Amino acid sequence: MSVAATLIEKADLSIEDSNGCNAAKHHLSDPGNHPAEHFKKKMSPLRFKMRQFLTRYTDHQSETLANIQHTLRNPVLDVYFKYSALMGAHTFYIIALPIPIWFGHWELTRDLVYIFGYSIYLSGFLKDYWCLPRPRSPPVERITLSKYTTREYGAPSSHTANATGVSAYFLWRIWVESNFTLTSKALLSIGVMFYYLTLVVGRVYCGMHGLLDLYSGALVGLACFMGRIGFDYLFPTFKASEYNWVPVLSVIVSLFLLYRHIKPVDECPCFEDSVAFIGVVSGLDCSNWLIAKFNLNLVCSFIDFEPKNCLHILARLLVGVLTVIVWKYVISKPLVYFTLVKLVRLKDERKDYHERHEITKLAAECAEHIGVPNIELLGRFIIYAGVPSTVILVCPVIFKALQL
Repeated sequence: MSVAATLIEKADLSIEDSNGCNAAKHHLSDPGNHPAEHFKKKMSPLRFKMRQFLTRYTDHQSETLANIQHTLRNPVLDVYFKYSALMGAHTFYIIALPIPIWFGHWELTRDLVYIFGYSIYLSGFLKDYWCLPRPRSPPVERITLSKYTTREYGAPSSHTANATGVSAYFLWRIWVESNFTLTSKALLSIGVMFYYLTLVVGRVYCGMHGLLDLYSGALVGLACFMGRIGFDYLFPTFKASEYNWVPVLSVIVSLFLLYRHIKPVDECPCFEDSVAFIGVVSGLDCSNWLIAKFNLNLVCSFIDFEPKNCLHILARLLVGVLTVIVWKYVISKPLVYFTLVKLVRLKDERKDYHERHEITKLAAECAEHIGVPNIELLGRFIIYAGVPSTVILVCPVIFKALQL
Protein backbone atom coordinates (compact mmCIF):
# COMPACT_ATOMS: atom_id res chain seq x y z
CA MET A 1 0.00 0.00 0.00
CA SER A 2 1.35 3.45 -0.90
CA VAL A 3 2.16 6.10 1.68
CA ALA A 4 -0.68 8.27 0.42
CA ALA A 5 -3.19 5.40 0.61
CA THR A 6 -2.10 4.54 4.13
CA LEU A 7 -2.51 8.14 5.23
CA ILE A 8 -5.95 8.30 3.62
CA GLU A 9 -7.00 5.17 5.49
CA LYS A 10 -5.74 6.60 8.79
CA ALA A 11 -7.45 9.91 8.08
CA ASP A 12 -10.77 8.14 7.38
CA LEU A 13 -10.51 6.11 10.56
CA SER A 14 -9.61 9.21 12.55
CA ILE A 15 -12.60 11.09 11.16
CA GLU A 16 -14.92 8.19 11.99
CA ASP A 17 -13.55 7.95 15.52
CA SER A 18 -13.84 11.68 16.04
CA ASN A 19 -17.59 11.78 15.50
CA GLY A 20 -18.28 10.89 19.10
CA CYS A 21 -14.96 11.76 20.68
CA ASN A 22 -14.61 13.76 23.85
CA ALA A 23 -12.58 16.97 24.30
CA ALA A 24 -9.39 15.06 25.09
CA LYS A 25 -9.61 13.22 21.77
CA HIS A 26 -10.34 16.47 19.96
CA HIS A 27 -7.16 18.03 21.36
CA LEU A 28 -5.05 15.36 19.64
CA SER A 29 -5.59 17.25 16.38
CA ASP A 30 -3.10 19.82 17.70
CA PRO A 31 0.59 18.98 18.08
CA GLY A 32 1.98 18.41 21.57
CA ASN A 33 -1.15 17.00 23.22
CA HIS A 34 -0.41 13.27 23.07
CA PRO A 35 0.47 11.39 26.30
CA ALA A 36 4.05 11.48 27.56
CA GLU A 37 4.80 7.98 26.26
CA HIS A 38 4.17 9.21 22.71
CA PHE A 39 7.14 11.60 23.06
CA LYS A 40 9.37 9.47 25.29
CA LYS A 41 9.98 6.81 22.65
CA LYS A 42 10.94 9.43 20.04
CA MET A 43 13.09 11.77 22.13
CA SER A 44 16.51 11.54 23.68
CA PRO A 45 16.44 11.19 27.51
CA LEU A 46 17.61 14.80 28.02
CA ARG A 47 15.09 16.19 25.54
CA PHE A 48 12.25 14.23 27.13
CA LYS A 49 13.23 15.32 30.67
CA MET A 50 13.21 18.95 29.58
CA ARG A 51 9.79 18.51 28.02
CA GLN A 52 8.40 16.81 31.11
CA PHE A 53 9.73 19.62 33.30
CA LEU A 54 8.15 22.30 31.12
CA THR A 55 4.78 20.58 30.77
CA ARG A 56 4.04 21.42 34.40
CA TYR A 57 3.58 25.00 33.17
CA THR A 58 1.38 24.03 30.20
CA ASP A 59 -0.77 21.15 31.46
CA HIS A 60 -3.13 23.28 33.53
CA GLN A 61 -2.95 26.66 31.78
CA SER A 62 -5.96 26.42 29.49
CA GLU A 63 -8.76 27.02 32.02
CA THR A 64 -7.02 30.07 33.46
CA LEU A 65 -6.32 31.51 30.01
CA ALA A 66 -9.90 30.84 28.94
CA ASN A 67 -11.18 32.79 31.95
CA ILE A 68 -8.88 35.71 31.12
CA GLN A 69 -9.98 35.61 27.50
CA HIS A 70 -13.69 35.53 28.30
CA THR A 71 -13.31 38.41 30.76
CA LEU A 72 -11.57 40.67 28.25
CA ARG A 73 -13.33 39.80 25.01
CA ASN A 74 -15.41 42.26 23.03
CA PRO A 75 -16.00 42.65 19.27
CA VAL A 76 -13.67 45.62 18.86
CA LEU A 77 -10.72 43.89 20.54
CA ASP A 78 -11.44 40.72 18.57
CA VAL A 79 -10.94 42.58 15.31
CA TYR A 80 -7.97 44.59 16.60
CA PHE A 81 -5.93 41.66 17.91
CA LYS A 82 -6.88 39.38 15.03
CA TYR A 83 -5.58 41.79 12.41
CA SER A 84 -2.66 43.22 14.40
CA ALA A 85 -1.29 39.67 14.61
CA LEU A 86 -0.48 40.04 10.91
CA MET A 87 2.48 42.18 12.01
CA GLY A 88 4.09 38.90 13.07
CA ALA A 89 3.51 37.14 9.75
CA HIS A 90 6.41 36.58 7.36
CA THR A 91 4.51 38.18 4.45
CA PHE A 92 4.35 41.40 6.47
CA TYR A 93 8.10 41.27 7.03
CA ILE A 94 8.79 40.71 3.33
CA ILE A 95 6.93 43.92 2.54
CA ALA A 96 7.96 46.03 5.57
CA LEU A 97 11.65 45.20 6.09
CA PRO A 98 12.88 46.50 2.70
CA ILE A 99 11.33 49.93 3.21
CA PRO A 100 14.22 51.47 5.23
CA ILE A 101 16.72 50.40 2.54
CA TRP A 102 14.69 52.08 -0.18
CA PHE A 103 14.99 55.38 1.68
CA GLY A 104 18.66 55.25 2.56
CA HIS A 105 18.57 53.45 5.93
CA TRP A 106 20.56 50.33 5.11
CA GLU A 107 21.76 49.56 8.64
CA LEU A 108 18.23 49.57 10.06
CA THR A 109 17.04 46.86 7.71
CA ARG A 110 20.25 44.86 8.12
CA ASP A 111 19.95 44.77 11.91
CA LEU A 112 16.23 43.97 11.85
CA VAL A 113 16.73 41.12 9.37
CA TYR A 114 19.34 39.51 11.64
CA ILE A 115 17.15 39.92 14.73
CA PHE A 116 14.01 38.64 13.01
CA GLY A 117 15.78 35.85 11.16
CA TYR A 118 17.50 34.30 14.14
CA SER A 119 14.50 34.90 16.42
CA ILE A 120 12.36 32.87 14.03
CA TYR A 121 14.99 30.15 13.70
CA LEU A 122 15.72 29.83 17.41
CA SER A 123 12.08 29.95 18.48
CA GLY A 124 11.22 27.39 15.79
CA PHE A 125 14.08 25.14 16.86
CA LEU A 126 12.95 25.20 20.48
CA LYS A 127 9.33 24.62 19.49
CA ASP A 128 10.33 21.47 17.65
CA TYR A 129 12.76 20.44 20.40
CA TRP A 130 10.31 20.74 23.30
CA CYS A 131 7.11 19.82 21.42
CA LEU A 132 4.93 21.71 23.90
CA PRO A 133 1.23 22.29 23.16
CA ARG A 134 -0.57 25.54 22.69
CA PRO A 135 -3.43 26.35 25.10
CA ARG A 136 -6.15 23.84 24.42
CA SER A 137 -9.19 24.78 22.38
CA PRO A 138 -11.72 24.31 23.92
CA PRO A 139 -11.85 25.83 26.55
CA VAL A 140 -9.75 28.57 24.94
CA GLU A 141 -11.16 30.04 21.74
CA ARG A 142 -8.56 30.74 19.09
CA ILE A 143 -9.02 34.03 17.27
CA THR A 144 -6.91 33.98 14.13
CA LEU A 145 -6.98 34.71 10.42
CA SER A 146 -4.68 31.76 9.71
CA LYS A 147 -5.27 28.14 10.68
CA TYR A 148 -1.63 27.58 9.67
CA THR A 149 -0.29 28.91 12.99
CA THR A 150 -2.64 26.73 15.06
CA ARG A 151 -0.80 23.67 13.74
CA GLU A 152 2.46 24.74 15.40
CA TYR A 153 3.75 23.93 18.86
CA GLY A 154 3.41 26.56 21.56
CA ALA A 155 6.64 27.59 23.27
CA PRO A 156 8.46 29.81 22.54
CA SER A 157 6.10 32.32 20.95
CA SER A 158 7.72 33.57 17.73
CA HIS A 159 5.47 36.66 17.78
CA THR A 160 6.81 37.51 21.23
CA ALA A 161 10.40 36.76 20.20
CA ASN A 162 10.12 39.10 17.21
CA ALA A 163 8.33 41.81 19.18
CA THR A 164 10.91 41.67 21.98
CA GLY A 165 13.89 41.76 19.64
CA VAL A 166 12.64 44.63 17.50
CA SER A 167 11.30 46.64 20.47
CA ALA A 168 14.60 46.32 22.32
CA TYR A 169 16.42 47.36 19.16
CA PHE A 170 14.29 50.46 18.60
CA LEU A 171 14.52 51.49 22.25
CA TRP A 172 18.29 51.13 22.01
CA ARG A 173 18.37 53.24 18.86
CA ILE A 174 16.10 55.87 20.45
CA TRP A 175 17.92 56.22 23.78
CA VAL A 176 21.53 55.37 22.89
CA GLU A 177 22.10 56.09 19.20
CA SER A 178 19.87 59.10 18.51
CA ASN A 179 20.02 62.83 19.19
CA PHE A 180 16.29 63.23 19.73
CA THR A 181 14.96 65.53 22.40
CA LEU A 182 13.79 63.96 25.65
CA THR A 183 10.17 64.56 24.69
CA SER A 184 10.65 62.89 21.32
CA LYS A 185 12.38 59.92 22.93
CA ALA A 186 9.54 59.51 25.40
CA LEU A 187 6.86 59.67 22.69
CA LEU A 188 8.71 57.25 20.43
CA SER A 189 9.23 54.86 23.35
CA ILE A 190 5.51 54.92 24.09
CA GLY A 191 4.86 53.99 20.46
CA VAL A 192 7.34 51.11 20.65
CA MET A 193 5.79 49.77 23.85
CA PHE A 194 2.30 50.05 22.37
CA TYR A 195 3.47 47.89 19.44
CA TYR A 196 5.09 45.44 21.85
CA LEU A 197 2.07 45.05 24.11
CA THR A 198 -0.23 44.74 21.11
CA LEU A 199 1.61 41.70 19.81
CA VAL A 200 2.35 40.06 23.18
CA VAL A 201 -0.99 40.63 24.92
CA GLY A 202 -2.71 39.73 21.67
CA ARG A 203 -1.19 36.23 21.83
CA VAL A 204 -3.02 35.56 25.10
CA TYR A 205 -6.20 37.37 24.08
CA CYS A 206 -6.39 35.35 20.86
CA GLY A 207 -5.87 32.08 22.74
CA MET A 208 -2.69 31.28 20.85
CA HIS A 209 -0.13 31.23 23.67
CA GLY A 210 0.33 30.80 27.40
CA LEU A 211 2.70 32.48 29.83
CA LEU A 212 5.57 30.02 29.33
CA ASP A 213 5.35 30.68 25.60
CA LEU A 214 5.59 34.44 26.17
CA TYR A 215 8.46 34.27 28.68
CA SER A 216 10.55 31.92 26.56
CA GLY A 217 9.79 33.94 23.42
CA ALA A 218 10.88 37.14 25.14
CA LEU A 219 14.19 35.52 26.16
CA VAL A 220 14.80 34.37 22.58
CA GLY A 221 14.12 37.84 21.20
CA LEU A 222 16.32 39.50 23.82
CA ALA A 223 19.17 37.06 23.11
CA CYS A 224 18.99 37.78 19.37
CA PHE A 225 18.96 41.53 19.98
CA MET A 226 22.01 41.29 22.26
CA GLY A 227 23.79 39.07 19.76
CA ARG A 228 23.26 41.58 16.96
CA ILE A 229 24.36 44.61 18.97
CA GLY A 230 27.17 42.67 20.65
CA PHE A 231 28.70 41.71 17.30
CA ASP A 232 29.19 45.36 16.34
CA TYR A 233 30.79 46.13 19.69
CA LEU A 234 33.11 43.11 19.54
CA PHE A 235 34.08 43.61 15.87
CA PRO A 236 33.69 47.33 15.17
CA THR A 237 36.13 47.37 12.23
CA PHE A 238 34.95 44.19 10.51
CA LYS A 239 34.27 44.67 6.79
CA ALA A 240 32.78 41.69 5.00
CA SER A 241 34.01 42.87 1.58
CA GLU A 242 37.63 42.31 2.64
CA TYR A 243 37.09 38.55 2.91
CA ASN A 244 36.11 36.38 -0.04
CA TRP A 245 34.95 33.59 2.27
CA VAL A 246 32.09 35.64 3.75
CA PRO A 247 29.34 34.74 1.23
CA VAL A 248 30.48 31.12 1.08
CA LEU A 249 30.49 30.83 4.85
CA SER A 250 27.08 32.48 5.07
CA VAL A 251 25.54 29.89 2.74
CA ILE A 252 27.31 26.98 4.43
CA VAL A 253 26.31 28.06 7.94
CA SER A 254 22.74 28.72 6.83
CA LEU A 255 22.34 25.29 5.20
CA PHE A 256 24.01 23.64 8.19
CA LEU A 257 21.49 25.25 10.54
CA LEU A 258 18.62 24.05 8.36
CA TYR A 259 19.84 20.51 7.74
CA ARG A 260 20.74 20.07 11.41
CA HIS A 261 17.43 21.47 12.62
CA ILE A 262 15.81 19.25 15.23
CA LYS A 263 13.04 16.95 13.98
CA PRO A 264 9.70 17.41 15.78
CA VAL A 265 7.67 14.42 16.95
CA ASP A 266 4.37 15.64 15.50
CA GLU A 267 4.04 17.44 12.20
CA CYS A 268 4.67 21.17 12.70
CA PRO A 269 4.96 23.81 9.94
CA CYS A 270 7.17 26.29 11.81
CA PHE A 271 10.29 24.87 10.09
CA GLU A 272 9.04 26.48 6.86
CA ASP A 273 9.40 29.92 8.45
CA SER A 274 12.90 29.02 9.65
CA VAL A 275 13.94 28.10 6.10
CA ALA A 276 12.47 31.36 4.79
CA PHE A 277 14.19 33.66 7.26
CA ILE A 278 17.55 31.90 7.19
CA GLY A 279 17.36 32.25 3.41
CA VAL A 280 16.71 35.98 3.79
CA VAL A 281 19.70 36.36 6.13
CA SER A 282 22.01 34.54 3.72
CA GLY A 283 20.70 36.51 0.74
CA LEU A 284 21.33 39.74 2.64
CA ASP A 285 24.91 38.70 3.48
CA CYS A 286 25.73 37.78 -0.11
CA SER A 287 24.12 40.87 -1.64
CA ASN A 288 25.85 43.20 0.81
CA TRP A 289 29.21 41.55 0.15
CA LEU A 290 28.73 41.83 -3.61
CA ILE A 291 27.95 45.55 -3.44
CA ALA A 292 30.86 46.36 -1.16
CA LYS A 293 33.35 44.09 -2.94
CA PHE A 294 32.79 45.59 -6.38
CA ASN A 295 31.85 49.11 -5.26
CA LEU A 296 28.47 48.93 -6.95
CA ASN A 297 26.57 52.19 -6.89
CA LEU A 298 23.30 50.68 -5.68
CA VAL A 299 22.57 52.71 -2.56
CA CYS A 300 19.10 54.24 -2.58
CA SER A 301 19.08 57.98 -2.06
CA PHE A 302 17.73 59.41 1.17
CA ILE A 303 14.34 61.13 1.03
CA ASP A 304 13.05 63.44 3.75
CA PHE A 305 9.58 62.46 4.93
CA GLU A 306 8.00 65.82 4.18
CA PRO A 307 4.62 66.63 2.55
CA LYS A 308 6.30 67.87 -0.64
CA ASN A 309 7.91 64.44 -1.13
CA CYS A 310 4.72 62.38 -0.64
CA LEU A 311 4.28 61.42 -4.30
CA HIS A 312 7.96 60.55 -4.65
CA ILE A 313 7.81 58.38 -1.52
CA LEU A 314 4.61 56.62 -2.56
CA ALA A 315 5.95 55.95 -6.06
CA ARG A 316 9.15 54.40 -4.71
CA LEU A 317 7.18 52.30 -2.23
CA LEU A 318 4.78 51.08 -4.90
CA VAL A 319 7.52 50.16 -7.37
CA GLY A 320 9.65 48.50 -4.67
CA VAL A 321 6.83 46.41 -3.22
CA LEU A 322 5.63 45.36 -6.68
CA THR A 323 9.16 44.32 -7.63
CA VAL A 324 9.47 42.12 -4.54
CA ILE A 325 6.01 40.63 -5.13
CA VAL A 326 6.88 39.82 -8.74
CA TRP A 327 10.01 37.95 -7.62
CA LYS A 328 8.36 36.16 -4.72
CA TYR A 329 5.03 35.20 -6.27
CA VAL A 330 5.61 35.19 -10.05
CA ILE A 331 9.21 34.55 -11.09
CA SER A 332 10.97 32.72 -8.26
CA LYS A 333 9.17 29.39 -7.97
CA PRO A 334 9.18 28.33 -11.65
CA LEU A 335 12.74 29.65 -12.14
CA VAL A 336 14.23 28.07 -9.02
CA TYR A 337 12.57 24.68 -9.36
CA PHE A 338 13.29 24.50 -13.10
CA THR A 339 16.96 25.04 -12.27
CA LEU A 340 17.02 22.48 -9.46
CA VAL A 341 15.17 19.81 -11.45
CA LYS A 342 16.42 20.31 -15.02
CA LEU A 343 19.94 21.62 -14.46
CA VAL A 344 21.00 20.40 -11.01
CA ARG A 345 19.04 17.15 -11.54
CA LEU A 346 17.55 16.93 -8.07
CA LYS A 347 14.76 14.41 -7.61
CA ASP A 348 11.42 16.23 -7.62
CA GLU A 349 9.43 14.89 -4.66
CA ARG A 350 7.20 17.92 -4.23
CA LYS A 351 3.98 16.36 -5.51
CA ASP A 352 4.08 13.42 -3.12
CA TYR A 353 5.17 15.69 -0.27
CA HIS A 354 2.28 18.14 -0.73
CA GLU A 355 -0.23 15.30 -1.21
CA ARG A 356 0.81 13.81 2.11
CA HIS A 357 0.46 17.19 3.79
CA GLU A 358 -3.02 17.71 2.41
CA ILE A 359 -4.09 14.26 3.56
CA THR A 360 -2.81 14.76 7.11
CA LYS A 361 -4.97 17.88 7.38
CA LEU A 362 -8.05 15.65 7.02
CA ALA A 363 -7.15 13.54 10.03
CA ALA A 364 -8.69 14.20 13.43
CA GLU A 365 -5.34 13.34 15.03
CA CYS A 366 -2.12 15.23 14.43
CA ALA A 367 0.16 13.26 12.12
CA GLU A 368 3.68 12.21 12.97
CA HIS A 369 6.48 14.27 11.47
CA ILE A 370 6.76 13.73 7.72
CA GLY A 371 9.93 15.63 6.94
CA VAL A 372 10.80 18.00 4.10
CA PRO A 373 12.32 16.71 0.83
CA ASN A 374 15.70 18.07 -0.18
CA ILE A 375 14.37 19.96 -3.19
CA GLU A 376 11.68 21.70 -1.12
CA LEU A 377 14.20 22.89 1.47
CA LEU A 378 16.72 24.15 -1.10
CA GLY A 379 14.03 25.70 -3.28
CA ARG A 380 12.47 27.64 -0.41
CA PHE A 381 15.90 28.73 0.81
CA ILE A 382 16.88 30.10 -2.62
CA ILE A 383 13.51 31.78 -3.21
CA TYR A 384 13.73 33.71 0.04
CA ALA A 385 17.44 34.45 -0.42
CA GLY A 386 16.32 36.15 -3.62
CA VAL A 387 14.09 38.58 -1.72
CA PRO A 388 16.94 40.70 -0.23
CA SER A 389 18.84 40.36 -3.50
CA THR A 390 15.84 41.86 -5.29
CA VAL A 391 15.55 44.63 -2.70
CA ILE A 392 19.25 45.53 -2.65
CA LEU A 393 20.45 44.78 -6.19
CA VAL A 394 17.41 45.14 -8.45
CA CYS A 395 15.22 47.82 -6.89
CA PRO A 396 17.89 50.59 -6.90
CA VAL A 397 18.45 49.99 -10.63
CA ILE A 398 14.72 50.28 -11.31
CA PHE A 399 14.46 53.41 -9.13
CA LYS A 400 17.23 55.09 -11.12
CA ALA A 401 15.72 54.07 -14.45
CA LEU A 402 12.38 55.58 -13.40
CA GLN A 403 14.09 58.58 -11.77
CA LEU A 404 12.66 57.73 -8.38
